[in-house]
Order: sequence, then structure tokens, then C-alpha cells
Amino acid sequence: MIFDRHKTWGVNALLFAIILTAYKPSTADQSDTRTAANLQRQSISVATRQDIQPYVVNQGSGGFEIELVEAIFSQTSYIPAFIQMPRVRMLQTYNAKGVDGILTSNVTLSGQGCLTDWYIQHQNVGITLAARDIAISRLPDIADLSVITFDDARNFLGPAFTTETAKSPRYMESPDQKKHISLLYFGYFDVAIGDEWILKMAQVDHKRKSGTYKPLTIHRILPTTLYGTRFREQAACDAFNHGLKTIRANGRYEAIVNKHFNRISAHIAEYEKELASATKPDSIVQ
Repeated sequence: MIFDRHKTWGVNALLFAIILTAYKPSTADQSDTRTAANLQRQSISVATRQDIQPYVVNQGSGGFEIELVEAIFSQTSYIPAFIQMPRVRMLQTYNAKGVDGILTSNVTLSGQGCLTDWYIQHQNVGITLAARDIAISRLPDIADLSVITFDDARNFLGPAFTTETAKSPRYMESPDQKKHISLLYFGYFDVAIGDEWILKMAQVDHKRKSGTYKPLTIHRILPTTLYGTRFREQAACDAFNHGLKTIRANGRYEAIVNKHFNRISAHIAEYEKELASATKPDSIVQ
């Protein structure tokens, strides 16, 4: 029997093409592909603040801000490695090139490297003891008052805040905002400045631990502060902005915001109910 080798090669080629068309990668093969893709992603070190509900929790592994930044980076070729440290040291470490980037950077302030578009905002307020009836309707009103606030607040809250607090008879920055409530209660300071939700949750935490409750007055004297992320490399800023734009467009950004702040709003409503009942210790809240 005589074979036409050209026809044989043609048949073999056809069979090979059919096999390739019919072949579909197994789940394991697909997993290997994803693993290879992940290996191609570049790690980037990012300084973040210490645990402060609801933004950073569980030793920097969770919280609204952390989840949001992870979602942004998931759309890029970078994998963030979060490094927790006090606010002041965050900036010092970044300026010393100890990390590639730094979270929660006020968009109105200049600094090394590049700044991304804003991805998170804080509503900072002043709080005072209601019993003292301190009148504060605008930022300059705090100039004659003793002030306790979070660490590096002057860098985070901007020039106007710095100008007014420079006139204060006593000004102190402290990283542990939970203690700011007790400092107000004992009269060591006239006013505490910080994020409204952080301070409300700190007040509830103080009551649960000590049993002491004193009504507070909230003074909305500061505008909403917008924060971006600062990186030394423009490529990182560009990637972050691309990721941020993507999750805003596809609805993931809004979903994360709603997930956290709807829960927090529900908690605050519960806390307000508990705090209100504290003025009447013998009453039962229905």
C-alpha cells in the first residue's frame, strides 16, 4: 500500500486543529493562569494609620478605607502592602523613602511625589460639653479655647485650622481619640476636634467601659476634607486613579460605601438611643 505523504500530513494537520479547537482548559489550568497573572503584579508598600473605627480595623487588615483601597488596586498591576504607623510617622517615613505611598493625604496640601484624585472624605467637627454651653459657630471661635485633636491634625486639616489653633492658649495632638472624650469630661480641654463618627463611637465606648455619660454639643465648623493617596512614582498615581475611576463607574465604589456607612449609620442610631437613655438611668428603652 502506497501512502501520499502530503495527503497524510494534511489529514494530521486537520486532526490537530480539531483537537485544539475542542480543548478547553481545566479549572486547574485556569487557576494556574490566574496565579501567573498575580505573580506579575508588583507589590507596593503603603503607609496607613493605626486602627481607628470605622476606617482602619483589625491591625490594618480591614475597615472602610482599607477595603476601598484594595478594591482600587485590584484594577491595577499593583498589590498593596499596608504598613500601620502613627500619623506623624507616616509622613516622616514616606519623606524618608521608607514606603512607596501614604494614604489619607489632604488634597489641598503639597508634598513629595504625586497626589491621586480623592478617594475618601472626612467630616471633622468640634465637640464640647453641652453643660458648658460654649458658643462655637465658626472656626475662629476656637482661637481662645483649649483644643485636643488627633495627631498631625494641622497637616491634615490645612492652613486655616493651623492659623486659628496657633492662637489657642493650649493645643494638643494625641493619636488615641478614645481618650479625647475623657479629657473633655474632666475639663482638661474645652473642645475636641475630629471626625464626627470617630468621636461619637469613642463616646459610646467610653460609656460602656466607665458607665459615665455627659451630653455633648457638635459644632460643624470645618468643611468636608477630601483625601487622596500620595506616591513617589507617577506610574503609581496613574494606576490608582485608573482603578478609582473604574470602580466608581462599575458601581463597586458605591457598594463599598453603602456597605460600611449604612451599617455605621444603624450603629450610630443605636448608640444615640443608648446615650439618650443614659441621662435617665432608671428608664427602660423600648
